[in-house]
Amino acid sequence: MAPLIKTPRAIVTVDPNKRPWEQTVPLHNRWHPEIPAVGEVQEGEVFRVETVDWTGRQIQNDDSAEDMKNIDLTSVHNLSGPIRVTDTEGKAAMPGDLLVVEILNLGPLPGDEWGFTGIFDRENGGGFLTDHFPKACKAIWDFEGIWASSRHIPGVRFPGLIHPGLIGTAPSHELLNIWNEREKALVDEGEDALTLGKHLHTRPLALLPNSTGALLGKVEKGSKDWERIAAEACRTIPGRENGGNCDIKNLSRGCKVYFPVFVEGANLSMGDMHFSQGDGEVSFCGAIEMSGFLELKCSIMRGGMEQYLTPMGPSKLNVNPIFEIGPLEPRFSEWLVFEGLSVDENGKQHYLDASIAYKRAVLNCIDYLSKFGYTKEQIYLLLSCCPCEGRISGIVDVPNACATLAIPVSIFDQDIRPKKGGPPVGPRLITRGDCPSCPYEGSMPTQKNLSAA
Repeated sequence: MAPLIKTPRAIVTVDPNKRPWEQTVPLHNRWHPEIPAVGEVQEGEVFRVETVDWTGRQIQNDDSAEDMKNIDLTSVHNLSGPIRVTDTEGKAAMPGDLLVVEILNLGPLPGDEWGFTGIFDRENGGGFLTDHFPKACKAIWDFEGIWASSRHIPGVRFPGLIHPGLIGTAPSHELLNIWNEREKALVDEGEDALTLGKHLHTRPLALLPNSTGALLGKVEKGSKDWERIAAEACRTIPGRENGGNCDIKNLSRGCKVYFPVFVEGANLSMGDMHFSQGDGEVSFCGAIEMSGFLELKCSIMRGGMEQYLTPMGPSKLNVNPIFEIGPLEPRFSEWLVFEGLSVDENGKQHYLDASIAYKRAVLNCIDYLSKFGYTKEQIYLLLSCCPCEGRISGIVDVPNACATLAIPVSIFDQDIRPKKGGPPVGPRLITRGDCPSCPYEGSMPTQKNLSAA
């Protein structure tokens, strides 16, 4: 007799063409312990969760960047969950446990096999290189099985490593207060108090609680609790102790994540599905963003936080998840690697600053690849979403940190390696058009390469 095939039980289903507040199962875009669970699973049960794209269908599959320029960033990320997890006897995961989440399968939603990568306007979101690239741009990607290609960045094709950019457990009230206090202190100190304030230009410094654009799942808007929770709830933009928006591209099929549990039931949420992402997701809207599904299985390790996660900070809650990489990843054998040191574009020396070093590596790569028929905006978008590998290669050799960015050469339809005679010119140079963009109309200064002709 053939064994029974278990179909994963659907906990959250979505319609990717509807806005987040129109979904049958309510979504949420804030972290708060009082956002109720929308479903419950037992450990060992295989279940399915569907997600909308992180913007909630604000970005369209067209050839205009107006939607990217005018995006409402108060209403992201749109998450599916929370999901309460119990053991086989019905006892919920408890604070101090570890929630082990295994990703069994994931992908784009059938009938919605496309995604987007964007550069936000400097006045509305910005990105890692917003001082160099202040105008809004976007690229649309089409999926064919495991492959992605774009009409806006021709001559490039690569396999995706699909993953959730955001997945995590709910914070406790104590942890929520820790987040709000430390992020408010950062904002209160201001950019002049920061070494990097004049060199990394994404603003604001942190996104403090704000009820504008808030979705709180089953907490009904207009109820007595809604305003209080919305005023306390943390935005989902950064990763934190609960996991969250860490944008780790290796969280794909077969991986296993060990999340700390801070509330009864763990209250697992997820979203921000990516078809592919480059290390750092440098343009901010930088992966190939898409709607999607995950098939998961959970287990509970009682008391696992104390056993395996050592707090690094003043609170026992200052811990971080750990994960195992799955066995399925694209394999590339030939790479072109770009180096960056902690010396900024104006020639100023910085002390072991890995952020400055990585910025220089990315800028070096953009300038180099733009010699092969692409605009710099196209390459900036590409480095945000292609399977490139970022590394901190040196962090002890004072005064320079060294960061590297490795590009798989096989994703291009031309050989991008250096050759005698120089890069292609004249009839040998194939121009690749440009991506949709909007003019930058703000007043902030932009950075120029002082050595450029």
